[in-house]
Amino acid sequence: MESQLTLIARATRDAERPARGVPTESGAEPCVLCLRANGSHTREHVFARWLVRQVHGGQLLPSDVSPPGTPSSIRPMRIARVVAGVCADCNAGWMSSLEMGFRRILFARPRVGTVPAPDRTTLSRWFTKTAVLLAHARGGVLVGETDRAALAAGMPDGIEVFIARRRRPRQPLDFAIDVRPDHDTDAISVRSVAILVDDLVGHVAARGTLTSRHGTRLWPLRSHTIRWDTLPVITPLILP
Repeated sequence: MESQLTLIARATRDAERPARGVPTESGAEPCVLCLRANGSHTREHVFARWLVRQVHGGQLLPSDVSPPGTPSSIRPMRIARVVAGVCADCNAGWMSSLEMGFRRILFARPRVGTVPAPDRTTLSRWFTKTAVLLAHARGGVLVGETDRAALAAGMPDGIEVFIARRRRPRQPLDFAIDVRPDHDTDAISVRSVAILVDDLVGHVAARGTLTSRHGTRLWPLRSHTIRWDTLPVITPLILP
């Protein structure tokens, strides 16, 4: 069986290939999100170019969690170059609309007052979609197929998202993956993914994984009010 470092090295080499649309052949790996294998398959940047430009993040490196002993040659590449395979329908359809909604919430207006339920859903979907693609780009799996496919229409029930702020983050775009080796299969198991945009951190995991140390619960929706100016502050992206 392949070692964990071999799996990570392969995922890193695959992610370094240029993002481009290619036809999906019969029997090829299906879209990681909608699970369909028919149609055109594309390798897309996990972080959209508009976002990288918005935060001047072209040269940034992630605060990724590498297993002990990982050679420097296969450690994380620049954030702007991380890509994952999705189908053209997802990329040009619901994912494009989701990017527009996320951009409006984060950058088109001041983040003050309450976070309304529709915005909480949009934020949850964007963080979850991005977390799933980041895990996939590393050769791992964050959530099951049913939850991934449900993202096209809304937020699945089997996922939780917590949000918080980082005070004076060292960079405005970052991510970290909590990797837990599966010694029985040599596979890469992803417990949670943390994503930082500007000063906002989203933690994504299967339900029942996260705690108040990761922030306040954004999804599943709760009746209590969430306010931008009273979000909890955390220090590390990935918590033990």
